[in-house]
Amino acid sequence: MANKRKFGLIVLVLVLLASIFLFAACHRPTLVEKSSRDFEHMGEKPADSTLINIDSLGATDDEKVFALYSIALDNLRDTPYCAAYNEGWFECYMLGQNNILYDDYIIMKTPNKYFYCNYRAIKECPIAENALFGDIFRNMGSILSERRYYEKGKEYALQQSVGNNYMDENGLPTTNWNEAEITHIDPIVFNADDNPNLFVINEHDVFYENRMQGTASYEYNATDGYYTIKFELDPDKATTKSRIKIKDSIGDKNAYYTYLSYEITIWDNGYFRTYNNDSYFAGKVVIGLDFKDIYRWSFSYNEEDCGISIYADAAGIRDKY
Repeated sequence: MANKRKFGLIVLVLVLLASIFLFAACHRPTLVEKSSRDFEHMGEKPADSTLINIDSLGATDDEKVFALYSIALDNLRDTPYCAAYNEGWFECYMLGQNNILYDDYIIMKTPNKYFYCNYRAIKECPIAENALFGDIFRNMGSILSERRYYEKGKEYALQQSVGNNYMDENGLPTTNWNEAEITHIDPIVFNADDNPNLFVINEHDVFYENRMQGTASYEYNATDGYYTIKFELDPDKATTKSRIKIKDSIGDKNAYYTYLSYEITIWDNGYFRTYNNDSYFAGKVVIGLDFKDIYRWSFSYNEEDCGISIYADAAGIRDKY
C-alpha cells in the first residue's frame, strides 16, 4: 500500500510539473510588436539639471540662436538614448497639381545599437495616373522605404529597401519588409566617441556662417521651459553636400535649392524638443518642377522608448544578423 501511495504521489508531482511547464510555455513573454511610431515619452523634457540662459550665449540674435543650436546638436550626439520621429511629407508641383508623398522617419539609438527607418507612400499623387509623367516618381526612387540596423562590434550594418508601400488602417505609410533583400553596408557611427559627424537629422550644413543674416529670432516659454528659435540658411552656402542628393535623385545636374527655413524648439537644458525644416528646390525632369521637403521631428530621450526589441519593424531587421 505504501508503494502505491508513493507511486501515486510521484505521478501527481509529474502531472503538476507538466502542467506548470505547459502553462509557462503558453504564457512565456513575447515581443510587444508595437509600431516604432508609438513612443510613450515623446516630447518629455530629459532629466538634466542644466539651465541655459540664451542671452548669455552671444551679442546678437544670430549668435545666440546658433550657439543654442550647437549645444542641442552636441547633446543629441552625446546622449546615450534617443528616439527621433519625423512625420513629414514630400511635395512635387507638376502640371498645375500638387503631388504629395508621406515621408516618415524613425531613428533610435542606445549606447550599442542603432535603428533607422524611412517609410514613404503616396498620399495624393495625380501625376501617378498621367500616361506621360507617371513613371517620374518611380524613376526618382521617391516611394522607396528603407531601414538600417547596426550593433557595435559587428563587421557590417544591415539595410533593406523596398517599394511595395501602402497606407495602413491608421492612414500611415507602411510596407512588407519580407519582400526586401538584406544587404550589408559599412558600420554606422552614431555616438560622439565614434565620430563628430553623426546621428544627423538634417542634410544641410547648419552653421552660423551659412545663415541668412538677420533672419534669426527666439522666444522663451517660461511655463514649459523651452526656447523657440527661427532662422533661414543661404541655399547656396548650406547645400554643398545636400544638393548632390537632389541632383542624383531627379537626374538634373542643375537642380538647386531655393529656400531653407527652420523653426526649432529646444529645452532650456539644451536638448532638442521639436525640429521643423522646410526645404524648397527646383529642377527639370522633362519639364521644370518645384519640390518641397518638409520635416517635422519630435524627440524622446527616455531609455524605454529605445528598446529596439519591442518594435516589430526594428526587431525584424535585427533578427537578420
